[in-house]
Order: sequence, then C-alpha cells, then structure tokens
Amino acid sequence: MNLVQEGLALGIPAPGPDAHQRPSAARIHRMWFGTEGALPADEDLARKILSAFPCEPAAAKINRAHHLLITEALAARGISQVLDIGCGDALPRPQSGDGLLFAQNTHDVVQQHSRSASVIYVDIDHDVVARRRSLLDHAPTASRPKAVLADVTDMARLLTRLVADGHLTHDRPVAALLHDVLPWIPDDARVRDALAYLRTWLPPGSALAITHATADFSPTWVERVQDVYGEEGIAFRPLDRQSITSLFGDWGDLYGGPVRTVPTARHQRNHPFATVPDYVSAAYAGVAIKPQ
Repeated sequence: MNLVQEGLALGIPAPGPDAHQRPSAARIHRMWFGTEGALPADEDLARKILSAFPCEPAAAKINRAHHLLITEALAARGISQVLDIGCGDALPRPQSGDGLLFAQNTHDVVQQHSRSASVIYVDIDHDVVARRRSLLDHAPTASRPKAVLADVTDMARLLTRLVADGHLTHDRPVAALLHDVLPWIPDDARVRDALAYLRTWLPPGSALAITHATADFSPTWVERVQDVYGEEGIAFRPLDRQSITSLFGDWGDLYGGPVRTVPTARHQRNHPFATVPDYVSAAYAGVAIKPQ
C-alpha cells in the first residue's frame, strides 16, 4: 500500500493534481531555516508573510529551540514514548554553525537518554511523512522511529492504530508534543475534542506540550499574517492565552503548581532567545503532566 492509498484508508484525501503548484506552510517553515527546495508559490507567499510580520523567521526558530529543550527535559525525566504530533519537515543537518541546534530531530534528543525509546512522528501532509520515512530508513537507532500519516483531529483512530501496531503501550507515560500544529486546524470544536480524548487516553505521568500562535503581543502583525495565509486558502488560527491554557484541562505544570502558559522564548530558562521581546515569539508555550 502506497502513501496515498494509506491516507485514503484513513479518510485523508489524496493531494490534488495542483498540490505542488500551491504554497505549503511546511515548505515555507523550512525556508525560515535557510533550507532549499521551496517552490515559486512558497517564495511568493513567504515574501508576503515577511512584509506582514518581519519576525516570522525568529518566531519559527524560537519554537524549534523550545521543542528541542522540552524534548530533552521530558526524556531526562524518564519518558521513553514520544509522540511528535504535527511534526513537519525534518531539517537537513548542516556541517557547522547555529543550524546544528535546529537540525536535531526529536529522536536524536530522546535516544540520547534511551536508545530503545519509541518515537512516533505524525503528520497529515503526504510529502512530510514521505520525507520523514526516507530519513528514518537510515536512522542508526536501536528502536527505529516511525512516521505515521494521520489526521490528528481523529485522535481515537490514531491512538488505537499506534497501540495495535505496537508503536505505543499504555503501561508507561507518553510525551505528546503539539508544537505549532493546532493553529493550522480551522475547527475549534474538533481540536478541543481531540485534546480531551488525548488527555483521557494518556497514562498517568504523561506529558502534554503545546505551543500555539497568539495575537496577544502583536495583534496587528499577527492578524495581517492570518489574512495573508487566508488569501491562499491556508487556515491559520491564533488564540488568546486563556483559550490555549484550557487545552491542558486540569493537569499541573511540568515544574509543579498550575500549568504555566507563557511566551515561548520564556518558558525554559536556558532558551537561547530568552531575552527577546514577547512579540517576537508570537506564541505561548505550556507543558503539563497528568496526575498519578
């Protein structure tokens, strides 16, 4: 079964014949890290985004650095099952420079703590999953990471499938990472239902990590970006702090007390962009732990 057939069996439409002529949020995200391979439509939309919000590349790097720091923190905590939901494209590994930090993959970080850790990448984009699988075919790990095509709003089907395939077990904690994925889902109700199901399903001691775009710090700029994406038919849905915090339910914070929902660059004290103004993050981050 090829990837298109796999998607159709899961209710995910096949890419249309013009898919590679339209801009892709995943490919544009790669552009902010200097990665080649963008199409003319991507480059045109990227120029419009930069005109609306010049800090967009910095915001993407802030989010990526946070992702790696949180992955490290949860792996160090002993969590050895990781779901990278809405994983996006892998970034190529440069030979030197700051790009070395951003080019680390989730499994690179996790398996420094446990070579047998289970890492599952999940995305709805056929091209993203195909590239992930190509990369993972050569991953030198004791427990090879998996890349799964799935609609994350159909959380019950995703989790049932992962257990049935032996990728996840329900007897030990799981880290569910949803970093910069929920803003791209246009249906609020489906997002909330999916997160509620995920929180119920996850075993005690599991972690839920979310970053989510917001207009709280720079409403004019972020609303302009939303309009730019909307003109291309790409859903982009920033939320306010209270709405994002509600996605964690009644779970407590990773470091104790009520869950903290703070500008992404300020969530971890060792974040390399910790001193930048909040409007550069243009997003909130939070990490919560399911009570025992």
